[in-house]
Amino acid sequence: MHRRRPNGSARPADTDYERVSLTAGRKGARSTGTGGKLHAVILVWFAVLATLALWRHHSLPTPGKCGNQREFSECNARETIRGLAHTIGMRLVGTKQEALARDMILDKLHGYKSDAAAQGTDVPVFDIDVQVADGSHRFDLMGHALIKTYTNITNIVARLSCGPECDGNAILLNSHFDSTIVSPGASDDGAGVAVMLELIRILSQRKEKMKNAVIFLWNGAEETLQDASHAFITQHKYRDTIRGVINLEAMGQGGKEILFQANSKEMISAYSRVPNPHGSVLSNDIFRTGLVMSDTDFRQFVDHGDLVGLDMAFYTNSYLYHTMLDVEDTIEKGSLQNFGENAMAMLDYLLYESDLAVIDRNDDLVFFDLLGVWFFYYTWAQAHIGHWIVIALSVAAVLIPRRARNGQRLSNTVKAAGTVLASNLGSILVSAMLGVALMIPLKASLVWFSREWYPVVLFGPMAVLGSMLPQLWLRARHTRRSIIAQGKKGIPSPTDSGDADLERTVYDALILAFAGLITLADHFELGISYVFTMYTVGLLVGKALDLVLSKNQDDHIHPAAYIAAALPFAISTELTTGTLNLFVPISGRTGADTPSDVIVAVLTGALLFLHFYLLLPLTHRLSPAAANRSAKMVALVGLLVVAVFVLAVKPFDTMHPKRVFVEYKENLTDNTREVMIAHADPGSVAAILSAVEKQTGTKPILRTASVTGRDWSTIAPFSNFMESYAFDISHTPPLTRTTHTDDSTRGPQLDIVKDTYDKETDTRRLSIRCYYPRYIWTVLTFSADVVSWSLDDTTMLNNGGNIPITLRHAGGYPTNDWTLDVTVRGSKPITMEISGLEQDTFHELVNDDEESESWKERKHQRQGEVGTAVGPVRIGKAWKWSDRFEPASVLAALEKVMPDWTTGLYIAVVVRRFEV
Repeated sequence: MHRRRPNGSARPADTDYERVSLTAGRKGARSTGTGGKLHAVILVWFAVLATLALWRHHSLPTPGKCGNQREFSECNARETIRGLAHTIGMRLVGTKQEALARDMILDKLHGYKSDAAAQGTDVPVFDIDVQVADGSHRFDLMGHALIKTYTNITNIVARLSCGPECDGNAILLNSHFDSTIVSPGASDDGAGVAVMLELIRILSQRKEKMKNAVIFLWNGAEETLQDASHAFITQHKYRDTIRGVINLEAMGQGGKEILFQANSKEMISAYSRVPNPHGSVLSNDIFRTGLVMSDTDFRQFVDHGDLVGLDMAFYTNSYLYHTMLDVEDTIEKGSLQNFGENAMAMLDYLLYESDLAVIDRNDDLVFFDLLGVWFFYYTWAQAHIGHWIVIALSVAAVLIPRRARNGQRLSNTVKAAGTVLASNLGSILVSAMLGVALMIPLKASLVWFSREWYPVVLFGPMAVLGSMLPQLWLRARHTRRSIIAQGKKGIPSPTDSGDADLERTVYDALILAFAGLITLADHFELGISYVFTMYTVGLLVGKALDLVLSKNQDDHIHPAAYIAAALPFAISTELTTGTLNLFVPISGRTGADTPSDVIVAVLTGALLFLHFYLLLPLTHRLSPAAANRSAKMVALVGLLVVAVFVLAVKPFDTMHPKRVFVEYKENLTDNTREVMIAHADPGSVAAILSAVEKQTGTKPILRTASVTGRDWSTIAPFSNFMESYAFDISHTPPLTRTTHTDDSTRGPQLDIVKDTYDKETDTRRLSIRCYYPRYIWTVLTFSADVVSWSLDDTTMLNNGGNIPITLRHAGGYPTNDWTLDVTVRGSKPITMEISGLEQDTFHELVNDDEESESWKERKHQRQGEVGTAVGPVRIGKAWKWSDRFEPASVLAALEKVMPDWTTGLYIAVVVRRFEV
């Protein structure tokens, strides 16, 4: 571009801004009238890509029919789940239901073994073993630790092999048949149990010779903090033959199971053969940070068995996880088939092809799937090479064309890259500001909670606005300088059109910005590097298309460039969907003091920027006035959306409930009786407290954190994340008689079997026996300077002073006692507190009134159907109480006054203190 000298000759424009303005005002440039049209086309293209991604994300195979066919059958698996969750119900460690579940699984295994034997010779050797074990271990959760002890814990073990020649190398499959206090455990982990039973049914009838053995472990104590898996991997006779593990878990009600932990290239290679891959190194990285308040048996196999393997779990619809709504009817149709087919594909490789003798641990892996169709994996050494190739191409793509045209424009591109990062930060900050507003002035915390996609609707407009603001500032600054420069030279400066040069500058800045993010991710070996790489490649392809198709590089970018560069939008959609499906429901149980609104807002803002980053250069196709109007419109829409959510949307409902923890606590030392109400999210609890206050006739008292820990020691360490209120009902007459009239047998007992003091070493040795008939899940707490004890863990010994100790014990059915030998420093008496769960107050699942006509009709309609919730999901919602005893009567009365948008954990605890 040239402008005329006074004598009429031409000379180059002095500045880049003169060139921009003249280009923008050129008659016939695509800047006029086409910006809005292209925006519309891009939005339609985005919608197409999003639809494709969502379809792939939610697509599941057709469930297999019931029968003894040689293929995986979801129908068979559902029959198993119904037996566990509906017929038996909650399978708590230490209850009779635990034993019923054990017997049910063993009956099925012996039946499968007989069926296999009927096939004749050449079928695998089928061994069945039952392990009963005692032991102890340390358990940590998000910085909180306790000591777990266990007695009489049951593991059911089955092995398929070709005999001694392949017994030495085995793959372990693990699931757990116990359930937690508050749930019948249809998905967690009835699904894993059922999938494994189907797998062993099929494999046991194959006549193809195996290269490696497979061990199936149905462990009976995972919900007691992984006791049974610890017992297996530290004590079972098969433990030294295991080369890898596949853990089958659930923290949701179906969908595609996610691969969220992996530490072996060979195991990842096995996973790459599954028909429906779903998982990435991102989930692996997130889980390792400890940000997700959850854990699986996989930890025990890695920490105590030094095993490699894969950790897989359902995670969709995690609202129902660990609730009475975790029933077979709420497990999504097709999800069990997906899990089973994927597991079978891995076993086909690991049992018949893989050389497990040389399997190694590899933590330096990058892996991900694309739309559930393709699965990629490579080492970080390979990733470094690929990253630097993309970085070099990015720099070349920006440098070469720009240097050839104008050095000033290269400088502007680097500066514009700063505004791209500012747009990213703006998307996050403006969303975070809205999150703070929801928590404090608006008093609408968790208003987005009841649907995983609500955060996109609520925070989306503000995230877009936050990303636009730096670009509007850049445009205003650019336009102002252009006007000044052109005004001095008497050149008119039209501002009613797009700015082609600035559009190109920001597009190139996007390439540089993502290249910079790749550099950082590569340096710190962050799994998200593969996401940045794909976005950068998309931009580079768009850049190449523009160079080929655009006749004038001073004009706007060719539309085909945006179409190509937008292809990673499908990846962004699936990434956002999966991430929000995981984190939104979890935010309802991350702690009452956790700023969940801000966390989800920041997460949403960051994810959404990966959707609309192409809007940054597209903004400059609009005139300044049109861009400003667009920003105002986005802001207005954002405010309207916030108003609708605050005024009309409730944070909880029946199928997306608030978790409430209800405890009847009887202290046998001071003869007090209290009702505890706790919650684990920042949402309001006022309505619940009001209902309980009306029922009990007493006002709530907020507990301190330390007292809360003692009140809820039965569910430690999760108790550290709860806010708890106490209602003293000691003054009220009991509704019925107490559980046990004989005070000598009420509550867990501590017997000091031996007590000796060594004056020379100033140490005292105690042998303690805890006797707890009619109770389960006992917890012993005390403070002491412990020198040694009869437990395996040594991390809490010899710490130079009194420290609080929490010993949480679980005993399999039937168990009535456990012992502890402990040596402490000093001779002073020690205050010990022992608590236990009342067995008599436990409830079981009831399916409405099974004699009513409505139930009979629903039962008739349900025959042969799976995956559909019955009516208002009363199944799994109701509690059946024994009204003979005081604790059960109190809890039953409290359950009746709870709002229908809550789901509760109801327990009765007896506490007693001893001076020893």
